[in-house]
Amino acid sequence: MSNSSPSEAQSGQTDIVYRSLPILASYLILAGSLALNGCRTIFIRYQARIKKNDWETPQRRVQFFLFAILAALSLGATWYYMFAFFAHSFRNWEASQTLVDLADPEITTLFKLELWLQKAKLFREAWETVIETPARFWWSGQIFLWTTGWSVFLGVMARRYRIPHVWAYMLLGQIVAISFAQNLFFATILVSRQPRSTDGTKKDKSDAEDSIAAWSPPWYSEVLPVAISLISTVLVPTVAHTKHFMLMLLVPHLFLFVPAILRPSQSSTIKTHGKGHSEERTIRRYVSFFQWYTVACVAIQAHSTFLVLQGMGQDISVESLRTLAVNLPSVIYEHPAVSSVSWDVVYCTITAVAWIAVNGGNPKRMLGQ
Repeated sequence: MSNSSPSEAQSGQTDIVYRSLPILASYLILAGSLALNGCRTIFIRYQARIKKNDWETPQRRVQFFLFAILAALSLGATWYYMFAFFAHSFRNWEASQTLVDLADPEITTLFKLELWLQKAKLFREAWETVIETPARFWWSGQIFLWTTGWSVFLGVMARRYRIPHVWAYMLLGQIVAISFAQNLFFATILVSRQPRSTDGTKKDKSDAEDSIAAWSPPWYSEVLPVAISLISTVLVPTVAHTKHFMLMLLVPHLFLFVPAILRPSQSSTIKTHGKGHSEERTIRRYVSFFQWYTVACVAIQAHSTFLVLQGMGQDISVESLRTLAVNLPSVIYEHPAVSSVSWDVVYCTITAVAWIAVNGGNPKRMLGQ
């Protein structure tokens, strides 16, 4: 325990190295820059659609604005509670502070914020909080599942519609909210789609674009990152509050960039045409992948449900499931960090349902064919 007196701590105010506040400011600037980058791409392509007057149907604009509105709502919901989490963490730090007289008028707000940030490990604190109980993990674990599947979807659709800097959407999702990044990406897809001719094919599609759309990476480059991330999702609650927690948590964060950024080389696209690969064959591959992935997610979530029921001391029955369904919504508001992640999950679900609806439930259409 430190023997420093309050006066000594206060006198060190001018000597403190301000490193945590610049890091937080850089984090927020990066988040804003990534969001603006996505909005810029949308704006440029939206203007192109308006200029050419080639929206496929009048409903396309309605669909575009639907995802734009969902992006705004998801950002508002998740970050309202994220800032509430910051405030909650700061208040807890204030209550436990004994070395510095925080009521002293000579103690500046910046000094207090720096001391708080240096002591608080916000990233770790937030994630350990949201997996603290089986019921909380029932919600927070789903965000890992949404992110994992979306990493493959990002790669497929970015190749198909030549969406630049696709890694930025994954990074934006990880540091802001997955649902927010998803909605921006869906809006980008809608303003990137070319109209279809009367025979159902897209106009002005070059051979190069056909080749890129037909290309798919080696199976292991997508399956391995996804499998590792799913395993990490199941294991992460078991290593909470241990030295392995951050490693287990960061593994999926890093691995999920891989499926999103995979691109064919020029020789790969030539070989694709030469081997007679088709866009139809590639679509079938990804439809099959997402079907199996959905089965895996259902199994993982069923296991999470079982753990919640086990923690409640109940067996699996219709009545216990009914009780669980009644109690789970209240878990969202147990802690601001839980609220932020849970609302991210809720908006990811709403966004997925919206994408299915605007594409008429057609799996091939959802994958851009």
